[in-house]
Amino acid sequence: MACHYCTHQQKEKQVQEDKVQAPARPQRYLFDKLIQFITNSSGKLEKRIPSAFQVYRTFKSGISEFVSDSKDFYKVSTRLWSGESLQQFKRKELELYRQFSSDLPVVGLIFVIAFAPGGAIVFPLAYVFPRFLLSHHFWTPLQKEEFRKITLTKQLKHYDYILDHMHLLSQHIQDKESRDYVRSIINKLDTNVLLKKSEIQELLPLFEGKPFHTDCLSIRHLRHLAKALSLSLRHKKLIKDALFLHYIDTAMAREGTSSMTDEELNRACCWRGLNPSGLQRQEKIHYLENWMQISGIIHVYTILIPVHHCASLCSVD
Repeated sequence: MACHYCTHQQKEKQVQEDKVQAPARPQRYLFDKLIQFITNSSGKLEKRIPSAFQVYRTFKSGISEFVSDSKDFYKVSTRLWSGESLQQFKRKELELYRQFSSDLPVVGLIFVIAFAPGGAIVFPLAYVFPRFLLSHHFWTPLQKEEFRKITLTKQLKHYDYILDHMHLLSQHIQDKESRDYVRSIINKLDTNVLLKKSEIQELLPLFEGKPFHTDCLSIRHLRHLAKALSLSLRHKKLIKDALFLHYIDTAMAREGTSSMTDEELNRACCWRGLNPSGLQRQEKIHYLENWMQISGIIHVYTILIPVHHCASLCSVD
């Protein structure tokens, strides 16, 4: 298990952590055209497939919300690509960018196909497999709850593997007292005992270098970390995804959670490993506030991912 911490340390210093790299010119051109096409096609699409609007109650509102989000996503994207810092954006803007980056390729393609010869059938067909072919804009409340459960169930399968990898890496800790402490923390997490903020803080030095720095983790370990929070599987993109989530945490802490809608709270909890179904509003807020306090003490580029996994089981002093 090779450790690349030393070789990557200098490169990390050169990376601007709070900037999003603009795409290449051909990608930017295609992006502009796709957004323009979606924005101008909503009215025509409703006339082209009226049967779908009659059968599915959520379709019309889904089209409207998707087009609206397309416009907002375009505005946020152009600001990011022009070099604006992530710290300058509101929570809603960052959440939209994160969510819509995955929605646009799928639903955007459906829009394009719908205008091809015989393409009017594509939306009714998409409703047969809504979780794969449509975005949350077109889901009913029951579907949103069902799909959240499916996603979280898949994520939970990776938690035990992460703890196993952490236990394996702990043997490389030279100091016996530190090694025993890490293993006691792992045992607590393995038995669903909530950690305190102070316990997390004591772990931080071990995540700033060997053995838990992200550059010291095996590919298998990183894959489980990525799948546990639905992040990218590629190492470089994984770090950026986790960093982006950290800036959403920062914006949420800055703006507060009291004004968030129930849907926003549900999505925020789901992104951070908690199934919001059946929970009271205050319970969701309490969970997110605990998460943000843990996130606030973490240096995003060295220990964000592993400690965020731990944070999903944490309480605060």
